[in-house]
Parts: sequence; structure tokens; C-alpha cells
Amino acid sequence: MDENSPDLLRPTLTAGILFGAVASVPFLNLLNCACCSLVLGCGFFASWLYAGECRRSLIEFRPGTGAMVGLVSGAFYAVTESLLETMIHLFAGDPTARAMLSLIRSLPSLPAENRDMLEQALRQASEAIPTVGSFVIGFFVMVLVAAVFSTLGGLIGGAVFRVPPSASAPPIAEDGYGPPPSAPAV
Repeated sequence: MDENSPDLLRPTLTAGILFGAVASVPFLNLLNCACCSLVLGCGFFASWLYAGECRRSLIEFRPGTGAMVGLVSGAFYAVTESLLETMIHLFAGDPTARAMLSLIRSLPSLPAENRDMLEQALRQASEAIPTVGSFVIGFFVMVLVAAVFSTLGGLIGGAVFRVPPSASAPPIAEDGYGPPPSAPAV
């Protein structure tokens, strides 16, 4: 990146906060079970936003730049997801564990000893209060996961939304609408 490059903060912060917030919502966070799709999407979306700024600024955007954009957005994702998920668990417990507990109770064919063991584990999970240690461990795990997968998403986004170095914006009329006065009318 050179001194003429667009601001990196806005697209990475936007993507990181948006996808981190979605990933902290109970049941929506299960989208990450599909190959970390929310984390990949975070890097991909940040690349799309940054490529648009590069296109407007007539600056080259390559896959390597996309990987860097993905990495930075992944850091914002990890912070947002960790903080919001901890707050949700502090105020509401673990809604996913409670839903699984009610599902286990509704299965009549499950053997009693398995049901008791699963109920006990899910009850403990739904009533557990997050500690500083669990937050720190969860945060560092999320940083590692987000660093890898959001960088990959940014790399893919950099390849998809590549802006060549000689990209020039189409001519725009002086008032900002329609073709410029020298362009032939269609």
C-alpha cells in the first residue's frame, strides 16, 4: 500500500463489527458451522468495500491487499464477537444449550442414562457464568480462527474484486449525472 491508498479503517471496521455482531447472535452463529462462513464472509465483504474505494481512487487492488484487508477485519470481528457473546451469556445464559436441553427432553427413544448425562451437561452449560479466564481463552481462539479464515476470505475477495493498476473511472458529467457533454448521446 502506498500513501495514496484509501483509508483501510472504514471497510475493515464496518465488516468486522457487522459480521462479529451477527456471529454473536444465538442460532445465527451456527452459520459458522458451515466452514466458518461468517468469518470468511467478513474478509470477503471487507475486500469488496475496500475494492470499491480503490476503484473510486484509481488505486490498484490485488489479492495480497485483499488478504491484508481480511486480516484486519478479522481482528475487529474477533473483538466484536467475543465482547457481544460474553455480554449475551452474562445476561441470558446460553440460549443454544437451553434449546438443546428442551430438544433432548422431547426425544422419547433416547436411553435414560444418556438422557441424564446430556441433560446434566447442557444444564451446566446453560447456567454457566462466563469468567475472565473463559473470555480470554475464547478471545484468543477467536483471534486465531478469525485471522486464518478472514484472511482467506479477503484473499478470495481480492481475486474476485481485483482492480487493475490502470483502471480509470468512466467520464462523468459536470453535474454528476448522465454522460459527459463530449460523449455521444445514446
